[in-house]
Amino acid sequence: MLVASPLRSQLLPVGDIPTHVFRSAESRLGDVMLVDAETEQTFTIGDIITTSTRLAAGLSQAGHGGQVISVFDNTNLRCVYVYYAALLIGGTYQSLGTDIDASQLRDRIQRSATSVVFTTRKYVAQLKEATLGMDLAMYVLDHGYCKCRTLCAAPESLAQCLSFVHQLLDDPMFTPVRITNSSDAMSRPAYLAYVAGSPAPLTLSHYGMLSTYQISRPGPTAQSPMRTVVSAIPFANAHGIGNIAHYPMLSGSRVVQLANADPQTCLAAIEKWKPSTLLATYDALASILAITTRKGNKLVVGDHEYDTSSLNVIFVHELRGCIAESIRGKVAQLFYARLVELYGFMETGLVAGVITEYPRIAGSVGILCPNVTARVTEADRDVEDGCYGEILVSTPRMATSSDVASYFSTGDYGTVTQSGVVIVKARVADLIRLPQGIFAPADIESRIFEHPVVVDCAAVADTSQTDDGCVVRPCVFVVTRSGCSHAAESLVYTLRAEYPGIYTRFTDHIPRCFRGEPDRAALRAMLAGQA
Repeated sequence: MLVASPLRSQLLPVGDIPTHVFRSAESRLGDVMLVDAETEQTFTIGDIITTSTRLAAGLSQAGHGGQVISVFDNTNLRCVYVYYAALLIGGTYQSLGTDIDASQLRDRIQRSATSVVFTTRKYVAQLKEATLGMDLAMYVLDHGYCKCRTLCAAPESLAQCLSFVHQLLDDPMFTPVRITNSSDAMSRPAYLAYVAGSPAPLTLSHYGMLSTYQISRPGPTAQSPMRTVVSAIPFANAHGIGNIAHYPMLSGSRVVQLANADPQTCLAAIEKWKPSTLLATYDALASILAITTRKGNKLVVGDHEYDTSSLNVIFVHELRGCIAESIRGKVAQLFYARLVELYGFMETGLVAGVITEYPRIAGSVGILCPNVTARVTEADRDVEDGCYGEILVSTPRMATSSDVASYFSTGDYGTVTQSGVVIVKARVADLIRLPQGIFAPADIESRIFEHPVVVDCAAVADTSQTDDGCVVRPCVFVVTRSGCSHAAESLVYTLRAEYPGIYTRFTDHIPRCFRGEPDRAALRAMLAGQA
């Protein structure tokens, strides 16, 4: 089954990212587009353009033109300079992520053949240890982290200093690398991003980074000349630096970026900066809901009250699982704000521009974003309309040298309606495959949740080897009210006709992923450890 998104974005001129983004913002050079919520350091559009160009000139003179330029950090907003500088020299930006061990870090650097890594003091020792013996240039983005106190510092001091400021060069002869045709824009990589479970990065093109979004720039209001956005979504790894690089410039917004997304920090930032929009993760929302109540027009955490009345909309990556339904209702009740969910990561929403909103449809996790085509297959064959299978997508954001559309797996099992609505039943890796058929864990969980004694539950496939071969049984982890385990076990037993071999494991807690769904990999590991 093949489905093209019904949404169409504004057609943008073919070209490179810096040219388009900088030109769209050239009349607002004095506007503050980024704020570090922790330090209150501000970044104007003019500062970002000027510093990025100076850094690009320095990297070009050092011989790094056309190379992969990496960042190993998740908090310093100066990485936006690195992003644009990498593209200005015809190179590719790579966010290495910070939630990886030394061997993974070394592997990512080697795979991408990166020769330059920008980091912060916090990660210098870790980076040096992981790259021991590698020919790698390293620069530090921290403000003031520079051993050179005077202009007449000794040459050996300059050689040892890691501060990125020594790469800033005022060179009137520097010429940025430009893209002027569609084939180069679609084939030249702009951004390497890593997603969970995949050792190789997604390679995103210049054309794709610009063409997927309809840009909406609101006019100034009496209260503020710009729309203010508080972001509790990290900009490292798969989330993409576009949240802080493209989004504010193209939409006319000011993004206040949080380094810490705990409830008090989020609510304090909303009260202080008075944003109309919050960018959030499931974890951030769930932690706020767990300890926050409403008192009149304010939200209360402990002894503190926070005024969040400015908030109109909350953007969050799609919520999944049975508990996610209650999360949606609680968020709307608590904040008095609309909750808009986004399907996917790199092929949708927040990464560049203002998200195209779409009414929520029961059972869906979102809609295909503009310019994306989906294919639904089972055993490498297209399924009929309305049937379920593995969801593959094709998007111009993926850099490719071929004119033929290529599809990559989202890792989701579900279907896509002809109107582009995506309905996900499960992750492909989480399916319970029995001789009687393929079953989505959420279908089993919804049956278990019907019993009032069940507080939480999660179903996984328990796979074991016997003399007769591989045997798969559905295992349901259940959290019950005190003293009610027998009733829950009896309920699960009644499902054996539909799900042969199903059995119960009682637990005190169900681990959950960032989208609200159970962390089934962790639960399967628990089963393997108990075998």
